[in-house]
Amino acid sequence: MDTVTYPEPRTVQFVNQYLIPLRVNAHSPDPLPVKFAIQYTPTQVLLDDEGKEQHRSVGFQPPEEFVASMLLGIGKSLFNHNQFSKALAIFNKLLSEHPRSSFAVTANDLKNACLSKGAR
Repeated sequence: MDTVTYPEPRTVQFVNQYLIPLRVNAHSPDPLPVKFAIQYTPTQVLLDDEGKEQHRSVGFQPPEEFVASMLLGIGKSLFNHNQFSKALAIFNKLLSEHPRSSFAVTANDLKNACLSKGAR
C-alpha cells in the first residue's frame, strides 16, 4: 500500500478531503492494535466521531478499491448515525465513481435502505 495506493494522487486527495489518517505499528506496545484487533497488515479501520469502528478492510487494495472501501465506510457511519440523506449522497458517489468496485453491491443495498428511510 505504501508504494502503490497511499502515494497515488487520487488517494492523497481523497484522504485529505474525507479522513484523518493515523498510522499505527501493529507490533508496537501501543494499545491501539490490541483495542482494534489488528492482526494483519495492511488493515484500515474507519472510526466515527466517537471512536467506534464503522468499517474495516484487511489486505492490499489498489487505489480505486481503497477509495471505494473508505466511501462505503463513511456512508455506513452516516447511516448508522441516522444521517440517511448524507449517507445516500456518499453511496451515490461510490456508485457513480466506482461502479465496478467490489463494494458497489453493498453500497447499492445501503442506498436502497436510505431511500426506504425517506432520504432524498
